[in-house]
Amino acid sequence: MPNRIVRRPRHGVQRGISIAILGAVLATWAAPRAARAASLNEVTSFGNNPSGLRMFLYVPDTVKPHPAVLVAVHFCTGSGPVFFSSTEFAQLANQFGFIVIYPSATRSGSCFDVSTPGSLNHNSTSDPAGIVSMVRFVIQNFGADASRVFVTGASSGG
Repeated sequence: MPNRIVRRPRHGVQRGISIAILGAVLATWAAPRAARAASLNEVTSFGNNPSGLRMFLYVPDTVKPHPAVLVAVHFCTGSGPVFFSSTEFAQLANQFGFIVIYPSATRSGSCFDVSTPGSLNHNSTSDPAGIVSMVRFVIQNFGADASRVFVTGASSGG
């Protein structure tokens, strides 16, 4: 009788591989999730905004209780996202636990209104009204401290 090689299924090996795969899937699922990296997000509905500004918000992963708020106002031809990426305010927010608002001008030249009668008071009919609404939104939705709201900027945003 000729020698025949009979291959038998190696159930033990297959079962071991299946258990290893299942274990890897469960370990991945049950492992602690990595901290979500904070990012710049646009807020589209934040209140009175007569001049149609855009609101970009940076909230660090670790925010202090009742955080301070920094409004970072960009230069002409800039934008909130450009100011976010070209300044260190987000890194400082990460370090000190405050929130940063990056308003974006939408008019020609991307300049904020700094000279019309509507821009020269707090409860205005121009850009300041939109920025005040942004600050109020952050105070109401993030428990920010209304007595610690600061503004900084560059060029016409300064």
